[in-house]
Amino acid sequence: MKTKNIFSISALLIILAIAGYYIYNNLSDFKSLTLVNPLYLIILIALFILTYLFIGLVTQNLLYPLGVKLKGFEVFALSIVTGFYNLITPFRGGMATRAVYLKKKHSFPYVHFLASLAGMYVISFLIASLLGIISTILIYLTTGIFSTILFLIFLGIFIPLLAIIILSPKFPEHKNKWINRFIKVINGWHLIKSNLRIIFIISIITLIQFLIGSVMFYLQFRVFGINMGFFQCIFLSAIGNLSLLVSITPANLGVQEAITVFSALTIGITPEQSLSVALLARAIQMIVLFVLGPIFSVILFKHRPKIPQNEIKNNSYFAE
Repeated sequence: MKTKNIFSISALLIILAIAGYYIYNNLSDFKSLTLVNPLYLIILIALFILTYLFIGLVTQNLLYPLGVKLKGFEVFALSIVTGFYNLITPFRGGMATRAVYLKKKHSFPYVHFLASLAGMYVISFLIASLLGIISTILIYLTTGIFSTILFLIFLGIFIPLLAIIILSPKFPEHKNKWINRFIKVINGWHLIKSNLRIIFIISIITLIQFLIGSVMFYLQFRVFGINMGFFQCIFLSAIGNLSLLVSITPANLGVQEAITVFSALTIGITPEQSLSVALLARAIQMIVLFVLGPIFSVILFKHRPKIPQNEIKNNSYFAE
């Protein structure tokens, strides 16, 4: 077993042990939380699936200026499959699955894939950190609660990412093969960055995706009869996204929950409330992805898309 896999599994076991110990010692508090309206679960499942539709739209628009034109069901299925393999493999292995699929089915080079991945993360983390800053201020104005540490974390992520988007230059190619691959990744982001229309579309889609995530948090609290302000839900949605920066376990299992619980505590949400909500969200994720993931995996890898000649030509820039 590889060292990184051992580390990932060890981290997961430690986090689960700590969570289990906490739940055991505070069982009475958790028992006080009951499912007030189970019908919300159906809405939450629908919203979760809708979230992956928007993830697919982000991927579709990111790949378009790089020469790959994914179709409707294909891009949705690919987002589900990516989420499924992220769930069962450490260090976001679903991204590797996506890269293999695009390489095999669309002749999409791995270096080019890294460029699209960089573009997706830059925009996603930028919007998440911005929403985190805004929600932290709004929570302070409405409740008087302010988390200085998390505000500085949001700000510390937002400013560098904004600088990358505004200042990232285009570098000339290099004679060294490996240096040139790194340059192609940077220049790939430059190609995305230079298309303001695509950047605008992706930003809007990502923003909608975050708002859906915030609504999901609101409904997850409502399932247990907890009235939670929408600003707090936006705050938790932003934290949940940024937790991917420390994704070391399958689907960030345990890590995301721990970060959510400790972050929620800074704005007055008890660990019992936030952990119950986090576990509910994880259960919904596992149900949907374990049902749809294997099915879409079979469909996608049997799929034979027709690759237009202009798509092949555009991809040749990043040929390995």
